[in-house]
Amino acid sequence: MISDAVRAGKEALRQGRFQEAIQLFEDYLAQGIPAAQPEGEILEAKMNLVRAYHQSGLMQKARSLCLELLQHPNPQVQSWAQKILPRLPVLEKLSNPSPAQAAEKRSAPPLPVEPAPRTQPDAGSPSSHQRATQLGMKIPLPDRAGSLRWAKWGSLVVAIALLWWLCFVLVGGQLDFNRLGFPRQLSGLRGLLPWLRNGLRGLVAGSLAVNFGVGILFFAPWLMDQLHQRLHKLRWASLSEIERHSPETARLLQRICAQKQVKQPRLGVIPNAGPLAFVYGTLADGCRIVVTQGLLEQLSEDEIAAVYAQALGRIVNGDALFMTLLGSPIQLIYLALEQVSKLGEGRGQSRRKDLIGHVAPLLYLVYTLLSYPLFFLCRLGTYHADHFAIEVTGNPNGLISALLKSADGIQEAHKTIKRPSSLLHCTRLFSFLDFKTTTAAGAANRVEDPGQAGRVFLWDQYNPWARWMQVNSSHPLMGHRLNLLAGYGERLRLPIELGLNSKDGQRLDSARLKGKFWLDLAIYAAEVVGILIGWLVGLILYLAMQNRLDPKVIVAAVVAGYGVGLWAKAGLMYPRTLEARPADVLTLVADPYADPRRGQWVELEGELVGLGRSGYQLGAELKLQDATGLIPVRFTSPLGPVGNVFSGLKRLRALMGKRVKLVGWFRRGNTAWLDLAYVQVGNEKIHSRPRLWLILFGAGMVATGIWGAFYFPNLAFYLRQRGRPQFWLG
Repeated sequence: MISDAVRAGKEALRQGRFQEAIQLFEDYLAQGIPAAQPEGEILEAKMNLVRAYHQSGLMQKARSLCLELLQHPNPQVQSWAQKILPRLPVLEKLSNPSPAQAAEKRSAPPLPVEPAPRTQPDAGSPSSHQRATQLGMKIPLPDRAGSLRWAKWGSLVVAIALLWWLCFVLVGGQLDFNRLGFPRQLSGLRGLLPWLRNGLRGLVAGSLAVNFGVGILFFAPWLMDQLHQRLHKLRWASLSEIERHSPETARLLQRICAQKQVKQPRLGVIPNAGPLAFVYGTLADGCRIVVTQGLLEQLSEDEIAAVYAQALGRIVNGDALFMTLLGSPIQLIYLALEQVSKLGEGRGQSRRKDLIGHVAPLLYLVYTLLSYPLFFLCRLGTYHADHFAIEVTGNPNGLISALLKSADGIQEAHKTIKRPSSLLHCTRLFSFLDFKTTTAAGAANRVEDPGQAGRVFLWDQYNPWARWMQVNSSHPLMGHRLNLLAGYGERLRLPIELGLNSKDGQRLDSARLKGKFWLDLAIYAAEVVGILIGWLVGLILYLAMQNRLDPKVIVAAVVAGYGVGLWAKAGLMYPRTLEARPADVLTLVADPYADPRRGQWVELEGELVGLGRSGYQLGAELKLQDATGLIPVRFTSPLGPVGNVFSGLKRLRALMGKRVKLVGWFRRGNTAWLDLAYVQVGNEKIHSRPRLWLILFGAGMVATGIWGAFYFPNLAFYLRQRGRPQFWLG
């Protein structure tokens, strides 16, 4: 178990309380460390102490401790020290700085450029980021932003059509109008009766759909208020309270609302440590901007203002209305998921209660499937909201920094929750970032040199997999988003504090990035390829023997093709060598050549977090944290997902908070993760079986397809007519 002193020191360091962190780490290292204490924990304390010294301006102490780590026999520690040492110059005058000097150093930008003068009402506000000389400068939108108007109305039309169809299937189509007829005088119109009856059914369905839509329009904000007040302790705040944390935000809200002639949004605060902000509302005068207490405490004044400006952009552009109309029913589904999942919690629960608690996976699946169609609209709205925020604040660096800090803060705040955070899931479509894609940004925020942090996002910008994997994200991939913000900064003639250097991308090996992409994509989607091939084979068989075979042979061939695809995937996606390569989270997520298909056989050491002791686990992530970041870990029971829910994760819960060694396949998609092979603590190993599950399930599908080909169609009869032996047919 990680020492309480080390844990408290890490938390103080993350929150910027550097003197407190230094005191905790120094006290821990000064006391006699027991022989049984893990060496990795001692090294972690020293590495974090170097960071604390550096942030406090104690360069000489940081350099001395870094030189000590450079002599350590562990090659990973040596490599870390070699990277950090050049950033620790010998500055004798700053070895014991005054508090004022230390504070000045912490707030100073990475490059010593004088801040630009302010000419707008926000002039004079304290800021650690450089601004445009004028506010409201028009910046062209990038091509990838697309037309938000067409996306909004197109999504609404599709939603109305689906709602009408659902009302027709459930209600309208069940109505009986067979007794409806015409008077004798109009007997010649009786041929129109079927059309009239169907029209009335459709009219009833349309009326129900309209009433449901109007109800959502007026009651959705109130329902969402009740949801967040009940689940997340939402409280409403005054503008003066927000002004205490960020005077610039108060001025911004007043100025933009006056310019755009909209009513000031209702402001809410949720007592949660993870920095998060989201917006919802159906009418311009009834919108809400809600932030967490962690965002107000962990972000600087101008970063908070940038986040509020981004939320205002969603209100002014109108996509907050459409997202509320379309997304609020999904929140109600998650509310039902929350209530059902809680039934499975608590000690001494009966088997019946445990089974009820795990009914939630069905609701979680419905919630996920309904969220996907809204991802495109949410990504498009994010591009436009970011653009609006930069125009009204002139501060792209502030929004960049807010995104990085929030990603890291969300990971830290929610890494030990016992089940998926309802706050993160309920607000995913309404938030200013996607919590599921924070791995790389969290690692980048921990990099000491901001000029090097941008390399973490090379994958998002240049890897061909990024465009395909973004489909799984509710927001643009962080690398794409930060690159656009950096482009806005260049147009405003501002130095970008995050090192997004295009030369790094130009030095990448294009042949290595794109050489076998389409083959790898086919292997990654092998089950889909198997379905297509099975359908083609079944169709050819049916057309060749149309008078002898039943059309159901096509379905049987599709099932068998799906199973063969799973077999191929199991054999090609899990390469294994004799020894796993030692690595850390930052090195892995900064690899621009990583992909979800070619798993890298690696070994990681750190603290295991992410699972609670009991209750509903579907959607909860097992995670590993080391000194450089936090990465999700996927464990697969030999019984597959069912085994994960009921038994597979129970052995891992006993390891939460302990330092472990993980070996598995590192992959990179819209987020990074590790497909676990085994967890090792001392001599004990807990094995994960991702390949075995694919093989077993694939074999079951192949067997089902072959059985169906002989049992349902008359293929058996055809083979008998060809003189085949009877025992071939069972």
